[in-house]
Amino acid sequence: MSKNIFALLIVVLLLAACSGAPAESAQASVRVGWLGFPDTLNPAYAFLTESYTMFDYVYSTLTTEGPDGDYIGLLAETWSVSDDGLVWTYNLRPGIKWHNGESLTAEQIAWNINAFITNSDGWVTNYSYIIGFVEARAVDATTLEIQVEYPISNMDYRVSFLYIVYPKDFEEFTTPEDLQNFTNFSPVGTGPFKINTLDKDQRVILLDANPDYFEGRAKIDQIIYQTFDNSDALIQALKVGDIDLASEVPDSAFTAVAAFENVKAVSLPGRSLTELILNSAPEGHDPTPNRNPAITDPQVRLAIATAINKMDLVDVVLLGYGVPGVSIIPPTLGGGFWFNKDLPDVKFDIAEANRILDEAGYVLGSDGVREKDGVRLEFRLQFPSDQASYPRAADMIANWLKEVGMQVTPSSVDPDSLVVATNPNADYDMVIWGWGSDPDPDFMLSVMTSDQYAEGGWSDSGYSNPEYDQLYAEQQIVIDETERQKIIWQMQEMVFNDRPYIVLWYGNILQAYRSDRFTGFIESPLGIDSFQSLLNVEPVK
Repeated sequence: MSKNIFALLIVVLLLAACSGAPAESAQASVRVGWLGFPDTLNPAYAFLTESYTMFDYVYSTLTTEGPDGDYIGLLAETWSVSDDGLVWTYNLRPGIKWHNGESLTAEQIAWNINAFITNSDGWVTNYSYIIGFVEARAVDATTLEIQVEYPISNMDYRVSFLYIVYPKDFEEFTTPEDLQNFTNFSPVGTGPFKINTLDKDQRVILLDANPDYFEGRAKIDQIIYQTFDNSDALIQALKVGDIDLASEVPDSAFTAVAAFENVKAVSLPGRSLTELILNSAPEGHDPTPNRNPAITDPQVRLAIATAINKMDLVDVVLLGYGVPGVSIIPPTLGGGFWFNKDLPDVKFDIAEANRILDEAGYVLGSDGVREKDGVRLEFRLQFPSDQASYPRAADMIANWLKEVGMQVTPSSVDPDSLVVATNPNADYDMVIWGWGSDPDPDFMLSVMTSDQYAEGGWSDSGYSNPEYDQLYAEQQIVIDETERQKIIWQMQEMVFNDRPYIVLWYGNILQAYRSDRFTGFIESPLGIDSFQSLLNVEPVK
C-alpha cells in the first residue's frame, strides 16, 4: 500500500469519526477518486466541473434531466405555462426541507431567481439561463410563478441549471465582488447529500446522506471524495480497493482497468469536447491581451487547423475512445439534431498548411521558424495539469506545427491559474482544454458570446462577433425547433470559420467502479457518479 493511500485511509477514518456516524456506516460509504477539486461551492462564480458535481449533490433545481434525457420535476412536482407563453407556474413538492431542518418555500426560490435577474454581474455563471426572465413571485408557500419577456422554448432546461441556494447564506452580499469572493464551503441546500467536511489541504470531501431528502434517503450513508495527484495513483487505488469508484479513467488506462478483477469499466458516448483555444480577445480588452499577435491572423489559424491530425489524436491519445471534433456542439446533443452534420472539417495536410503560410507572407528562417514583419511564429501551448491526456496531445500538436515553421512550447498549468490566464487576463496564445456540454445547445453557444468575456464569465477565448451575438439572442426566442436548428447550425459554421476554437475531439465518458462492493449504478450520459445514480447505489449483499 502506498504512503499516499495509507494517509487517505487515516483521513477518511478521522472524518467519519468526527461526523458521529455509527461504525457500521463506513461499510455504506462510497469512496470516489478524482483528479480535480472544486474551485468554489458558490454557484454564482463556479467554473470547474468538480464544483458542479458537488452542486448536484447538495442543491436542487426546479427540474432536472433524467438518465434517459427527458426533463423531470425535482423541486417542482408539476408545472405549466400560460397560453401566451409569458408566465410559468411551478407547483412545489410538499415537505421539502433545507439541510438545517427549515422548510423550503416558494418565496425563497423567488428570492433566488430575482437575485439572478437583478444582480447578473454577481451571479455571472447564471446569466445565460435567465436571459428573458422578468420576475419571479411566490403565489403561496408552494406555488411559484416566473414571468418572462417572451416565450422561451427551452425553459425546462434553463431552470434545471438554476441551483437554489439558502437565501440567508447569500443575502448579505451587496456587490458582485463580495458575492464572488464567497467560497461557500459549508453550503446549506435541499439536495440528497450534505457537506460534512471539506478539507482543502488534504483535498478530501465527506458528504452525508440527507435523511430528509424529498425523493427518499439514499441507500448509502456517505460519499467520500479524494483528489489524487495523478491518474496512476487513482487507478492503483481502484485496483487494490482503496476507492470504490473512479470518476474519470484515463483513456490510456481504460483497457487495463476493464481487465481488473471485481471492477466494472463503463464507456459511453458523452457530451464533452476538447478544443484548442486560440486567443481571440478584442484589442481593447482590459487588461491588454498578452499574446503573439500572429495568433489573430485568420491564415495562421487556418494553417494550424490544417496541420493537426485529429484522427491521430483520437487513436493515440484517446486510444479510440472518442471521435474527431468539428463543431462546438457535440454530435450527441438531441440525438444529433443540434449538431451541424453539413460542416466539412479542414483536411489534415502539412503541405497545404505550409502553402497557406507561404502565401500569407510568413518566411521560413534558417532556424526553421517562420517570420513576417518582425513577428516570429512562436507560441505558448498551455493545458491544465489535472488532465492526463493533454500532455501527449500537446506534444503531438507541437510536433505537427514544427513541420510548418511554428515553434510551440507546451506547458502544464494549475487549472485555477489557467482560468485567470484565459479570463480575464487574456495572457496566453493557445490552450488545450475541454467542456462538458449541457444537454441543450444554448450553454455551449453562450460561451462564444461577447458578454461572457468578463471576469467570471464562461468565455475563455474572448471571441466577439456582433452577428453571432444577435443569432444567439434569436435562437433563444424561436419556439419552432426546426427554425431554431437552422440558426444554431449557422452559429456553428460561424465559429468554425472564425476559429476561436479548433475542436479536437469528442471523448467518451470513461468511468469504473468496484462491482464487488456496490451495485445499482445507472449508466447514462450523466455519468455513474450522478446524484440519480448514487441515490440508487447500494452495497452488494
